[in-house]
Formats: sequence, structure tokens, C-alpha cells
Amino acid sequence: MKTFPFHGIPSLLLVTAISFLLPSCVFFHDTVAFNGLGKMPAVKTPVPKVEIDTNITVGTLLGGSVKSHKPYNIRLYYMDDAFTFATIEITALTVTYADGSHDTGAAALKLPMRVQSTVYESYNSMAGGAVVVNKSRILDAHLSDTIQRDEPFTLSIKGQFIKDNGTIIPFKITEKYDMTRDKRTESWADFVSGC
Repeated sequence: MKTFPFHGIPSLLLVTAISFLLPSCVFFHDTVAFNGLGKMPAVKTPVPKVEIDTNITVGTLLGGSVKSHKPYNIRLYYMDDAFTFATIEITALTVTYADGSHDTGAAALKLPMRVQSTVYESYNSMAGGAVVVNKSRILDAHLSDTIQRDEPFTLSIKGQFIKDNGTIIPFKITEKYDMTRDKRTESWADFVSGC
């Protein structure tokens, strides 16, 4: 009878070590979030949605730092399910702080900036095995390095949507943003459960 060596002991030791180490892994948060104050007013013409990206990084999945990194970015996007718009053009953008100063990152943008739409497809399975494909145009503008300070600000954007036939639909956004900071310590289990 031939015998084979059992290699399960090293694997068992590894799993045991990880199960003891993971609860001791800690995440140290130092992040910033910008939240729009109030609701965007209802308008008759389309306007893009605005997101503030604070460049959050995570050290490792076994613990470490979770940090925001300046300068921060602005993202404008619009889902065009009717395939109406070919392009979005940003013609003016200012970030104004409470002291009245304008952010130099936003002032340095080369405007006007045009972004072409891209087609997005989503697939849904239906009863009976049928697959339904939905298509939308996405207008997605990333404005990098536009916010330099961890302070509340007012964002003003002017731009326009351009249809396939050349028709222009202007838009204007003015929104105030508050800033919140998250400085806390979190266990590995809490961090993973929030993913």
C-alpha cells in the first residue's frame, strides 16, 4: 500500500493564523466628503449630475489607511436614454470658497471642454431565457484637479448639450457644498461588512 504525505497541516495553520490576525487588522480613516446643500431645483431643460471625487485610497485589505488625496475632481454625467445628445460642452466653471476666493485648479481648466457621448449597453435576462439589451448614451466629463481645499464651496458651471443635428441646449448649475471629515478607526470586520 502506497501512502501519500498529508499537506493539510500547513494550510490549516495558515487559515488559523489568518483567522487570529484579521480581527486585529485596523483601518485608520482620514477622508473628506463634499455634500450638496439642498436639492437641485427642477428645471425644464436637462442638466448633468455632479459628483465630487476625493481620490480615496485604501492601504491594503488587511488594514492600514483609508485616505482622501488632494486635489479633488469634479465629475459631470448624464444618462441619455433617448439618444438625443452627441456631446456635452463645459464653457465656464468656478469653485468659490466662503472667503470669496476662487480655486486655482478650477481656474486652470482649459475651457471650453467638449466630451463625446459613449454608448452603454445593459443586459437583462427575462423569463423563458430571452435576453433584453438596453442601450443609453452616457455623457461623462471628468474635470481633474479642480478642488484644492478642504472647505465648503459654491460650484458654478455653465455648459451646453449638443444634439446630433447641431441644436444646442444650454444648462447652468449653481450648487453649494458642505465638507465633512471622517477620522475614525475601524476593525477589519466592520470595514469588509461596509463594502
